[in-house]
Parts: sequence; structure tokens; C-alpha cells
Amino acid sequence: MLARLPHRRTAGFTLLEMVIVLVILAVFLVVAVPRVAFGAKTRVRMAAQQMAQDLELARTRALTTRSAVRVTFDPVARSYRPYLDFNRDSVFAESQAENDSLRAFSIRNLPNGTQYVRPGGVPDLPILPGAGNITLPSNRVDFDARGLTTPFGTKGVLYLSDPSDPAAVAAVSITAASGIRAWFYQGGSWQ
Repeated sequence: MLARLPHRRTAGFTLLEMVIVLVILAVFLVVAVPRVAFGAKTRVRMAAQQMAQDLELARTRALTTRSAVRVTFDPVARSYRPYLDFNRDSVFAESQAENDSLRAFSIRNLPNGTQYVRPGGVPDLPILPGAGNITLPSNRVDFDARGLTTPFGTKGVLYLSDPSDPAAVAAVSITAASGIRAWFYQGGSWQ
């Protein structure tokens, strides 16, 4: 006959105890995380990095579709919007259909507090001097089917800052060769 061994409880947690702990942690995160706010410098940096990525995405989309792409910048609405010349007629109506056909992003709003502004005392980017908060002609950039700025040689800078923190300054440059880069102003120089 088989002898019965006494039942021993092993150390550890039951499934119910684990679920209760996870629910408590989830409730804590839902309450605590929205209250954590990014500082002005971080918001401006993130906006510049996002804009550089979006411009590179728009340029790449022009290459892959062999169609022209336009990105317009609206300083009043603090946003930017892309358009794809899907019918390849070389004319931008800046319609919703052109916006929808890009399939990358429809409109990008700058984070709260971030604006197209270059504070006084912040010098021009060394590679692209020019006055203004947006130095692109007509507040837009066009990429042709080869991914180059059009008219050929178009270049400019988009300056971003947060008026609540004079040290929160960034820029996105577009060179004549369609090079796109995010810059950050720190310690009196662009990096």
C-alpha cells in the first residue's frame, strides 16, 4: 500500500496574490503617470527630433512613390502637415486627398508650449544663416520624386522654443542637398 505523505506548502505566491498585486500596480500607474510632466527642454527636444524624423519620412516617401511631397508649416496653429502629389501633376492643391495619400502622418501639432520661435540672443545655425523663425520660402519644403528639395537648392531652418524656459531651444535644418538634422542649443552653442 502507498503511504500518504503529509501535505507541505511550498514558499511562493498564489496566482490570486499575483493578480491582486498587478491590479494595484496598474491603478497606481494610471493615477501617477499622467501627472509626470516633461520639462520644457525635453518637450522642445522631442518636438525637434519628431519633426526631423517626419521630414525624413516625407522625403523617403517621395523617393518610394516617385512623386513630389510637400510639408507646410503653420506657425499660428503650431503644426505641420504633409501632402503627396498622388496624381503626379506637379500641382499641390493641399487637399485632404493629398494629405491622406501620404499615409505617414496627417498633421503633427507641436507639444504644449512649443512654438516656432527663436528667442533673442540665440544665433543663427552656423551652416544656414537667415532671419526669422522659419527660414524656408513660404513656410514649406517640397521634395521632388528624387527626394531633393525643389526648387533645387532650397534650404532653411525651423526654430523651436518654449517661452517659459529661455534655455529650451532647438532647430531643424534642411540643407540644399536635402540633409535633415535636429540641432540643440546648449551652453551658448549649437550641437
